[in-house]
Amino acid sequence: MISVIIPVLNEAKILDQSLSRLTPQLKGHELIIVDGGSIDETSLIAKRYGQVIAAECGRARQSNVGAAAARGDILLFLHADVWLDSGAIEGVETAISVGYIGGAFKQRIEGNHPLYRLIERAANFRAKRLRIFYGDGGIFVRRTYFDQIGGFPDIPIMEEVRFSRKLCQHGEVTLVEPRIHISARRWQKNGILRTTLTNWLITLLYLLRIPPHHLAKLYRHIR
Repeated sequence: MISVIIPVLNEAKILDQSLSRLTPQLKGHELIIVDGGSIDETSLIAKRYGQVIAAECGRARQSNVGAAAARGDILLFLHADVWLDSGAIEGVETAISVGYIGGAFKQRIEGNHPLYRLIERAANFRAKRLRIFYGDGGIFVRRTYFDQIGGFPDIPIMEEVRFSRKLCQHGEVTLVEPRIHISARRWQKNGILRTTLTNWLITLLYLLRIPPHHLAKLYRHIR
């Protein structure tokens, strides 16, 4: 069984659309939505589709709470504003069955601007060659390795990058071909260049060991 875990906070505007696209693909797999204290209708919408759990706000904390409640031996962590190509769930099962311990999906940003195609190529290169996964790429992992790593670190930002780097130390990871589709809302809200360059800067500064609580201040400007 795959347990799909989605941490959410005030996502009523997009959650119904995302979950309505996701649930037909689950076919008996488990869906857990972890609400970090939404004050809109997020929780009510989520209850139409899967199990809803309350947790302290924070993507890492919410993801870990969801993992603790999950029954599957494969964990798939998704953001609230993404959806998957047909065959993506089967792609995860295949990757695990041939020996990979985890991975992510190739990305597609939902927009027609040419810069989105450049961003996608850069993201797919980072994930495939550098084996650094962002959460919007849909991280999946064997449950045993998630537990060995200790779950996501309780830091305000870059928790998924730190997790993916630790995961690579335990075995081989891969990039699954069926794509994950990402809402362009952050780029549309804050500007494509500004959002992208800020994301790249945050990653670079993190790799240079700048503390995550400092980087979180930069990230707030593009949320």
